[in-house]
Amino acid sequence: MPVWHKTLRDRFSLLPTYQQVLMVANELNRAQNMIEAPLEYKNALERALELTDFISADGRWSKRLREIRRAREVMAMFYHHPRPQDTRILQKCFIQLDSGAWRYINGMAASNGARADIEGK
Repeated sequence: MPVWHKTLRDRFSLLPTYQQVLMVANELNRAQNMIEAPLEYKNALERALELTDFISADGRWSKRLREIRRAREVMAMFYHHPRPQDTRILQKCFIQLDSGAWRYINGMAASNGARADIEGK
């Protein structure tokens, strides 16, 4: 597989965990939107796999590493499947790994002071 994020590897661990999760979910969403274009679908999955590897290397995820690696395994199965597969369940799984990402996606970031928590303040 090609390396998609050449300059991101070194600074990925500096990003807030919610942003890391949302970046993977975004690529999975892009794959879902490109389900009728197999090459673009695979490209989006490659990017999601790469970002998942970056997450795995970040020590902050050590307690949830098992879930992350399992999600990566499912992504790899989707990648090698002869026909594109629906990625929505994987998107949900990733978003649920981080409460800040979940709140952000579900529109709760602006209420109850959650914005400060998401921004790491």
